[in-house]
Amino acid sequence: MSKAMQLDLFHGVVLTTEQQEKIDWFVKNEAKRAVVSQEDVNRTMMLLDEAGFVQGVDYNSNFEVYEVTKEREFGNSYNNTNFEHEVTYMNAVGSIYLIVDTIKEGKIVKYNAPVSREGNKLMCTSITSQYRYYKPSTLLTKLKESRKAKINELSRQNKEQVCLDHTVAKYQKLYPEATVKVDSDYYRGYRRGDYSFKTVVIKFKSGSRVTFKLGYSYELDQERLHNRYDAQKETVEQSLERFNNQVALTENNY
Repeated sequence: MSKAMQLDLFHGVVLTTEQQEKIDWFVKNEAKRAVVSQEDVNRTMMLLDEAGFVQGVDYNSNFEVYEVTKEREFGNSYNNTNFEHEVTYMNAVGSIYLIVDTIKEGKIVKYNAPVSREGNKLMCTSITSQYRYYKPSTLLTKLKESRKAKINELSRQNKEQVCLDHTVAKYQKLYPEATVKVDSDYYRGYRRGDYSFKTVVIKFKSGSRVTFKLGYSYELDQERLHNRYDAQKETVEQSLERFNNQVALTENNY
């Protein structure tokens, strides 16, 4: 057989030396990658365990290495050297994940958040405000803080919803012909940044509407006027006449 050609005994496909070299390089490289990945996973798990993370509670691993046989494409399509061939190699998939809390449909649920390693430090951007690596013990503290924050956030959301339901029901009873619904608005602030908040809007048949913000800490019946729109327009003369007929405010009215 020519040195330039090699016969694949399993498929009866004749491969060039260059093609066989590409396949051999791929198999060797995947085996090396599997070893490096396994070492990285082992090191990451050791750092987590030493810091006090509990597997199955604070973190999980779905990493595995197994042998796979499948069709792969080799070569380069730009110079028409690409070809397909079945190859058996070691496949490394999966990683290490922290078990992080989030809120979904009014409940706290768990999800897996990827964690990466750099030396003896770890990073999980799902529970930190910065894209940086932390000491494992610090990351554990941030995981616990994240869980506590989600509990507080859910409590706030529940209290807000009770207040919204109460306020909507109250104004629906007071003004049965008006449309009362929950809406939202946003605040633009320099120091605190932009944030949105829920409102209750009462829209009357005339087109006039009044919008309330909820009370501080969502106390019931403590809503505050946010804005209002009067669909009825007055002329200057009508405003002057109305102002003239207004009852004078006493000191107690201020």
